[in-house]
Order: sequence, then C-alpha cells, then structure tokens
Amino acid sequence: MIQSIRAHVFGILEPGDEDSKYFDPFIMGLIVLNVAAVVLETVQSIYSVYASVFYAFDLFSVAVFSIEYLLRVWSCVEDSRYENPVWGRLRFMATPMAIVDLMAVLPFYLPFVVADLRFMRAMRLFRLFRVLKLARYSESLQTFIDVLRLKKEELLLMFFAIIILLVISSSLVYDAEHEAQPEAFSSIPA
Repeated sequence: MIQSIRAHVFGILEPGDEDSKYFDPFIMGLIVLNVAAVVLETVQSIYSVYASVFYAFDLFSVAVFSIEYLLRVWSCVEDSRYENPVWGRLRFMATPMAIVDLMAVLPFYLPFVVADLRFMRAMRLFRLFRVLKLARYSESLQTFIDVLRLKKEELLLMFFAIIILLVISSSLVYDAEHEAQPEAFSSIPA
C-alpha cells in the first residue's frame, strides 16, 4: 500500500509524467510569482504597503516547496538510480536539482539557527534560487544546461575575453571622464 502511494507521489512529482499534468503548471506558476515577489519587495513604496501580503505569500511558498522537497526525498526510491532506502536517498539529496530545491527553502529556516541580521539580509536574496527550480520543468532549459556543459571551454574563453574588454573600456572611460566628473568616475571599478 505504501509503495503504491509512494509510486503515485513519485509520478506526480516527476515533470512530464501523466500524473503531473496539474502539479507542473502549479509549481512553475508559484516559482514565477516568487521571483516577482522577491523583486517587488525591493521597491520600498510597494513593500511598505504590502509587507504582510509578501510575508504570507512567502510562508505559503515555503510550505509548498518544503513539502515538495520532503516528498521528493521520500519517493525518490521509486527511481532505480536511488532504490536503496538510505544511500539512494542520500545520493538523491546530493543531486544538483535536489540541492536547488533545498536552497529554495533554506533562507526561510536559517533565522531559527543564525541570529546575525546582516547575514540574514544577504540570505534573503538566496530565495532567487527558486527560479532555478524551473529547470526541472522545462525541456528547453534542460537543453540549455546540456549545451552549457558541452561548450564550457568555449564559454570560459568568451567570458575571459569579455572581462578583458570590460577592463580596457572601463580604463578608457575613466581616463576620458575622470577630470570632468570625478564623483561619477572616481575609479576604474566604479
């Protein structure tokens, strides 16, 4: 009985499965709304009016994402790669997508463990990890990740070239504008 329930839960949580046709759009919508909420919370005029709404929405989202994570860990043994009840679950929890799922809810739970408020303000931005959860539900994002993996050397070379061009252009702009606008162009990094 428990195995059939676990298999059904696994089917619901697996993107693209017939059982997940209602769950996938719900989670994807919740993720998009969470990213929008994180962005809107930085607008002081909006946040000061709707702070309690943002907090309630965050509580709801954390509850849903926490339950989803726990159910994924519980039902992952239905996948042949993780069939061992202990080691399989630990291996599943170490996968990149499981880590992303954990990082999506971790900022909510950390204030109960850590009291440093400066650290907590920085951790609030980690809620943006929720957008990475979309990769699980989109074939095109999976393809994008595969391309990044295959072309990492070329991308690193391009990134290095961009950094060099950025330093050169910043140096030229600093040299041209520093005397005229010292407050705006106080240094090359600025």
